[in-house]
Amino acid sequence: MTTKLNFTVDFEDGVFVARCLELDIATDGLTKDEAVANLREALDCYFANPDERLDRQLGADADED
Repeated sequence: MTTKLNFTVDFEDGVFVARCLELDIATDGLTKDEAVANLREALDCYFANPDERLDRQLGADADED
């Protein structure tokens, strides 16, 4: 299954910042292409092991009780 995510690229403080609109993930680069490539890599890492991420979230929720 392929999920489509939206992103923006803005020029801030001398670098391009790419942000995923659906997730709290942002990266930067010296060019737009570099910022987008970095965002793609960050998203690949984010989705690489969803079970581990879920386990961490569930553990955090248990600590709040």
